[in-house]
Amino acid sequence: MAIFQWKGIEGSQVASGEIEAKNADDATGKLKGQKIIVTNIILISGTEEASADGEDVIDPTQPVKMKEKKHKAKAIKIKDLTVFTKKFATMIQAGLPILKTMKMLESQQEDANFRWVVKTLREDVESGSTLSEAFAEHPGVFDTVYINLLKAGETSGKLVTFLQKLVIQLEKAAGIQKKVKGALRYPIILLCVALGVIIVMMVKVVPVFQNMFSSMGHDLPGPTQLIVNISEFCRDPMKGGALAISLVVLYFFTKFMIRTNEAVRRKADRIVLKIPIIGDIIQKSSLAKIAMVEGNLGAAGVSVIESLDIVSKTIPNSVYTDAFEIIKDGVSSGNSISSLYSTCDIFPPTFHQMLAVGEETGNMDEMFEATALYYEEEFDMAVDRLTEALEPIMIVFMGITVGFIIVAMYMPIFQMGKMI
Repeated sequence: MAIFQWKGIEGSQVASGEIEAKNADDATGKLKGQKIIVTNIILISGTEEASADGEDVIDPTQPVKMKEKKHKAKAIKIKDLTVFTKKFATMIQAGLPILKTMKMLESQQEDANFRWVVKTLREDVESGSTLSEAFAEHPGVFDTVYINLLKAGETSGKLVTFLQKLVIQLEKAAGIQKKVKGALRYPIILLCVALGVIIVMMVKVVPVFQNMFSSMGHDLPGPTQLIVNISEFCRDPMKGGALAISLVVLYFFTKFMIRTNEAVRRKADRIVLKIPIIGDIIQKSSLAKIAMVEGNLGAAGVSVIESLDIVSKTIPNSVYTDAFEIIKDGVSSGNSISSLYSTCDIFPPTFHQMLAVGEETGNMDEMFEATALYYEEEFDMAVDRLTEALEPIMIVFMGITVGFIIVAMYMPIFQMGKMI
């Protein structure tokens, strides 16, 4: 027989103690029978015995190997993930047992994919896995930040606190996504309407005028001839049709190259950051996310290098990924975080100067939070500037284009009036 020291969650409270059992599996099974979810179990004395079925004894110091899933979960909408996390935190805070909470959350999911995920989480926890291990089995749904904060909540006994941090983080990410979509929605609608009107005029309206002008026997004015030529080009399947197909193929080919070719992706990421207004929005949202995630991971006790590695995976732009590789190497050499951020041009002076203040005062977590708040406000202003700039640009573009077509079509009629 052996004696194990264990930590776990009993009901909604953190618990710990010692238990005598044949091996780690036996100890976990006994604790499971007592409605305790084991988060850590260590052999402190005695020798483990082999399992009755002859299987190898599981080393309690190693991560639990999860059974292979037959079904791979799809990505979940950030809104659904936020609601799930908020309900999870609220129910645990109210004192409900974790397994009961997860069963209730499973029944509340309308999306079949997410319902399967929550069902699998409950089954894994019931089989003796920790919460973080169960959640880590679904990387397509829960990212590394989510898993690490969940793990920190387990080990520190502050599960509700870190779940609430996750809720705040998810809500802010959803807010950023909503603002960007809102800023682009109206200009995109205007662009689609403008293109639709132009296509209808080129395909349906201009040919009517063209037939009328051909009976006049006079040369058409330059602008009118230009519009007629464009209309004929668009209506010709071998010209306009081929161009349309080529543009569609080029679009999907570019997306494929960006996704599969590292050099193309890096070049595209650099170009995007240089686009006026758009690049500013991407930078502000990235800086806000970096500060927010680093602050949460620091509060969770995650090491600086590990937190930098996690943050680099949450920012899709390769320019930031390369910068974090340089920063990680510098941290390993003993340099301060703020000085390393200052060596990378992608991070503005305000960002690393605020972090330098945090280093001097010893309040890095608070300074990361303040930095995130500052860049969230900067992001809001950048989105407002985008909206203010795009709306008049699209309106002017639509007015000039449609107006030019109409004037060009009526120019021969005006000339006829002068001749008469």
